[in-house]
Amino acid sequence: MFATTVSVPKAIKEILSSNNLYLQALLSGIANYTALGQKIKPDVEKLTASNVNIGTIVVAIKRLIDNLQSEHDVDKISTDNSDYPVVEGVRMSLTGSIIDVDFNESKFDQFSFILDEIFEKETNHNYNLFQTEKQIRLLLDDVEEIRNIAVKASKKFDGKIRAGLSKITITIPSLLDRNNNKTYHKFISSVSDIIYNSRIELQDAFYTPNEIVLVLDDADAAKVYELLRAKITR
Repeated sequence: MFATTVSVPKAIKEILSSNNLYLQALLSGIANYTALGQKIKPDVEKLTASNVNIGTIVVAIKRLIDNLQSEHDVDKISTDNSDYPVVEGVRMSLTGSIIDVDFNESKFDQFSFILDEIFEKETNHNYNLFQTEKQIRLLLDDVEEIRNIAVKASKKFDGKIRAGLSKITITIPSLLDRNNNKTYHKFISSVSDIIYNSRIELQDAFYTPNEIVLVLDDADAAKVYELLRAKITR
């Protein structure tokens, strides 16, 4: 829940920080400030406990985005001299509000019932599963029915749940690693370099030949998404 009775700029910052889709659209320059202002106006007024003029909201949104772009050096990073490879066909997506469920050395032979329940509930929800010899990691949409399954599983298998996360999925063209191994490894290295240079903490990362999944705090994901999109996609 948001704090009550705050200033308009602080209210807008809290609202946008909790919704990565809004923040992503603003940082990408594709959002209409007035339309977004109208949409979040009820939440702003609830947080500030007062009536707020739409013009005041629009000005506060613009100032916030200007500050974020300056703070995280979006312009500087997008015009530096780093030799990042731009690969044709790379696709990116940002998914907000996910939970990370970590099972260490669980009874994996009994774990299938969890997946069965998730698949049974699965409609439009996204998930990722990563497994090693001693660990299973699940990235799931943080919706009530899926969270309830995860909580039940974590109790049964001594798992840990982290919430307040987002994931960036980078899909790499299927023939890139086969046709040009050097370009593939340079691309992977570039993704790591961009995140490191941003000084934003990465919560976790998973790499496969055709996909990179990056896990970040909700508040940081849209900023990292925009940095990566500006450097590695065409």
